[in-house]
Amino acid sequence: MIATIQEARDAIATTALPAIEAFAADAPAAGGLPDFDAAKEQSVVIGSDVVSFGTGVDAEFRQAIADSALFAQLAALNEVGADADPMLFFDAYFRRLMQLGWLVQQRDTSELDVKGDGFDVHHAITGVITAFLAPIAGAAQAVLAVLDGLYQMNTSAPFITLFNKRSTRQKIGRFQFTYVRKGADDGLLAEMAAFGLTANEAITQILFFKIHKNRASVRRSLGQLSIPQETLRGIRAQLAAKVQAYRVSMIAEADLGPVEA
Repeated sequence: MIATIQEARDAIATTALPAIEAFAADAPAAGGLPDFDAAKEQSVVIGSDVVSFGTGVDAEFRQAIADSALFAQLAALNEVGADADPMLFFDAYFRRLMQLGWLVQQRDTSELDVKGDGFDVHHAITGVITAFLAPIAGAAQAVLAVLDGLYQMNTSAPFITLFNKRSTRQKIGRFQFTYVRKGADDGLLAEMAAFGLTANEAITQILFFKIHKNRASVRRSLGQLSIPQETLRGIRAQLAAKVQAYRVSMIAEADLGPVEA
C-alpha cells in the first residue's frame, strides 16, 4: 500500500535519526542544497548516493527528493548501523522511502560475476548503469558523467571527499546512483542502482578499488520508484525541517568542472 500524506508526515515526525555530531566532521566546503534549476540537468552527492535530476523536474521537487534521499539514508543508518551488510542497508533505505509515499514499482537484486585476476569496480558498475538506464533518453549519459567525474577528478574535490567518506567502511562499501525524471499523470520517477561490496581487505576509495576473484563480492540492487507530486508538496516542509541540520554535512553539488585527463 502507498503511504498517505498523513502517514508520511507521521513517519517523518517519529523516525529517529543519528546524532548530528557524528556527521559534523564530514561537512564539505559549500555543503548543503545547491540552487536548483528545472531547466538544467543537475546532480548532488548525498552521502553515499549520487542523485541526478533530468530537465523539467521542478526546483521544489528536487529539494524534496534530495531531502527524502537524505532522510532515508540517515534513518537506515540509524536502523541497521554503518557496519551492516550493504543489502540490509538498502532494504532499510527502500522501506524508509516507502514510508514517505514512494512506491517501489520494481526491484531486482543479484551478484555481479567477478572474472579474472583484477576486477575494476568503476568499469563494472558503468556497464550495469548503462544497461539499466538505456531505455531512458539521456539518463545513462547524465549519471555516467558524474560517475566518470568521481573516478577521474582530484580526490580532494569536496563532493568526492564526501562520497568516499560515506561509501566505505573498513571492508564494506555501498553506494547508489539515482536518476529522477518527470513521469506521467503528474508523478515523478526515480531509477536507482545500488551497489554493495564486501572484501577481505580494507577499502579506501571505492571507485579506484580493484578486487580479486574469491576475495570480494559485488552485489547490485536495481529499483524503479515513483511518487505523486502532491505527496511531495504535502511533506516537503516537514521533511526539510527534519533533515535541515544534516544538509551541510551530507550534501554537496556534483560540480564536475574541468575533468582531469
